[in-house]
Amino acid sequence: MALETPSLDNISAPARHCICIVLILLLTGMWYLFKQKPRNEDLAAVNAQNMELQTKLQQAQTVRARYDQYQKDLMEIDARLTTLQSFLPTEKEAAAFLRSVQEKATSSNLKVNLFRPSALVSRGFFFDWPVEVRLEGNYHGLGRFFESISQAQRIVDVPTITISNIGNQTNPNWTLTATGTVTTYVQGK
Repeated sequence: MALETPSLDNISAPARHCICIVLILLLTGMWYLFKQKPRNEDLAAVNAQNMELQTKLQQAQTVRARYDQYQKDLMEIDARLTTLQSFLPTEKEAAAFLRSVQEKATSSNLKVNLFRPSALVSRGFFFDWPVEVRLEGNYHGLGRFFESISQAQRIVDVPTITISNIGNQTNPNWTLTATGTVTTYVQGK
C-alpha cells in the first residue's frame, strides 16, 4: 500500500480556506509571541523609566526654583548683614567711637570722672565692649548725653546706670553723679 502525498487539490475549497486561516493565525501568533511581545515589554519598561524621569525632572525643577529663591534670599541676607555690620565697628573703629562717646559727654556739660574700657567679651560673631563711666553734671546734661548716644550710628547700650544726688552742692550745673556701664559692640574675628 503506497502512501499518497496529500495535495491541496484533493481538499475542498472551504477546507483550504480554513487551513489558510489557521496558518495565518499560527504565523500571526508566532510573530506576536517572538517579535511583538518583547517589543511591548521593552516599550512598557521605557514608559515606566520615562515616568520616573519625568518625576525626577519635576523634583529637580522644584529644587531649582527653591535654589533660585534661596539664592535671592541669601543675597538679601548678605545685604542686610553688610548693613548691620556697619553698626558693629571693628576694634580699631570702636576705639574712635568710644572717644566720640567721651566727647559727647563733655559737650553735654558733663564732667567725666571715670571712663575705663574693660576687656572684650566674646558673644560668638561679635564682642561686647563694656566701659565703666562716672559722670557728674545735671539732669538735663545727662538727658542730652543719652539722647546723643542714642542717635549714634553705632549700637550703644547702657545696661546699668545709678544716678545719685551730690550733697551740699550749690552749683546747679553739678547736681548729680551717674555711675554705670556703657557697652558698645565690636565685630568678631
